[in-house]
Amino acid sequence: FRFSFFSTPMARTRNAEKTRRAIVDAARHEFSHKGFASARMESIARAAGVTKELIYHYFRGKEDIFNEVRALQHADALAASKADDSMLAAADPLAQPELLFVWRFHRALSNLEWVRFLTWEAAQGEETGIPGEAERERTIQRSIGAIKAAQGDHRLADDLDPQLLQLAVFALANYPLAYAQITRMATGRSPSDPGFRKDWAAFLAKLGQKLLAVPQDGPSRPSNASD
Repeated sequence: FRFSFFSTPMARTRNAEKTRRAIVDAARHEFSHKGFASARMESIARAAGVTKELIYHYFRGKEDIFNEVRALQHADALAASKADDSMLAAADPLAQPELLFVWRFHRALSNLEWVRFLTWEAAQGEETGIPGEAERERTIQRSIGAIKAAQGDHRLADDLDPQLLQLAVFALANYPLAYAQITRMATGRSPSDPGFRKDWAAFLAKLGQKLLAVPQDGPSRPSNASD
């Protein structure tokens, strides 16, 4: 009798985990470079070094793989933010509301793969379907709810529509990174340039101070308030 390490349950589990991770890693590259709609299971299988049929042993389909990829991207972004010892690592980005724009920009920098994916997703149009749409919408609505709560607590300027403010937060963080050619034409620099990133973060901090900070004399009053 010859003992084979690779025949043990523990070894088979490790091999299965390795195969699953190879599939997910290949899918991350495929999604970020081609978008969800154009990503192909055949390409993912080839990059992972497995058969297409084996992928379906681990995942129900492309959207199932996407959901795992998104979870890993979120975990990576969270780990990157925790490594930052500044307020940008705070679990509550509204702890200092005037830095909300900066916080979101740094989160985008920590997950450029997701920024690329969103660009592809937008280019392919809504008719292709939005993977994980329900959960992603719930996440956005929670962020809007947090903005409303901060406005209600007079921690954040209350004269801005919460939904439009959330949209502006996304736009200011993602646009310079997603559209590198526009950033270069406008500033003469690439969004990968550390100097540009530093200057953009400083600009967002100033913008946040002007737009989001509660005025020294207190929160804004309704225009029809009587004196």
